Amino acid sequence: MKCIPSPTPDYSVAPSSDYSAVPSSDYSAVPSSDYSVAPSSDYSAVPSSDYATEPAPSSSDDVEPASSSNEYTAPALSSDYTTAPAPSSDYATSSAPETSDVAPETSDTEAETTEPTTTPSGVYQITASQLDAAVPAGKGSGKCTADNSDGCANNEQALVALNNAAQKYGVTERGEVVAMIALMAFESGSWQYNVNEFPGRAGQGTKAMFMYPFIYKYAKALYPDKVQDAWESATDDLTMNNVRAMVLGDDDSFGSAFWYLTTQAPEYHNTGKLKDGDLASFKEYCTSAVGAGWDDDRQKGWEA
Repeated sequence: MKCIPSPTPDYSVAPSSDYSAVPSSDYSAVPSSDYSVAPSSDYSAVPSSDYATEPAPSSSDDVEPASSSNEYTAPALSSDYTTAPAPSSDYATSSAPETSDVAPETSDTEAETTEPTTTPSGVYQITASQLDAAVPAGKGSGKCTADNSDGCANNEQALVALNNAAQKYGVTERGEVVAMIALMAFESGSWQYNVNEFPGRAGQGTKAMFMYPFIYKYAKALYPDKVQDAWESATDDLTMNNVRAMVLGDDDSFGSAFWYLTTQAPEYHNTGKLKDGDLASFKEYCTSAVGAGWDDDRQKGWEA
């Protein structure tokens, strides 16, 4: 299941055909509509969607991105969704910045705080067989090598984080879960990338390949006491990358698309637009709500 864009838009978290810092054909570095940097056809450079093409606002006021009312319906992952175990929350710890103008450096592997929760009624667990069918490139060791091990994940890692995210954000409809998996798998190149690698855009990352404006909003929503208002309008690479580092842990990175759906495009959540699982709605969500480009690779991931 993937949501693959055509290299064009600048989604702000966009791979062109791989879903993550996706190159145009590798599903991970280049978004097709500029989710991060349009991918070509290898799913590994840059996503093509533009999860956040808009420039960072100049004030500390929270500027919500326009959301679309287009419908989206994702295909069923399969029918073996089982009740998910209580996921643990993923909170990265970051050190205080040396100055109020620069975000503190945060390690991508920084320890996270786990908060046990109770599985809410209606939340389902994605199974390993379903995820392997949806993202075959993520089986086994996935696309991870000694050269790209930083931020790369396989399906085993993704499975835990995806189930945590579905529970945390209350995404209980199978069609919506399928859509989020397809979208992120495309943008990250089948979980290969966590930040934009091609051309290496500062501040862009997570498995959804958010551009910095949405990286800031996401980090601020998760860690309001650690993210300074002044960083919203940051333009220097150091600050943007440090803010991005706060949300690169597995739970936060894989949870990014779920957060976006429920907070930035709520009209697609639990409304029938995505939950019914039709391709037209999924395409609408990618192009209108996310601002990503569209190409057949996105459809292939969604139909898997």
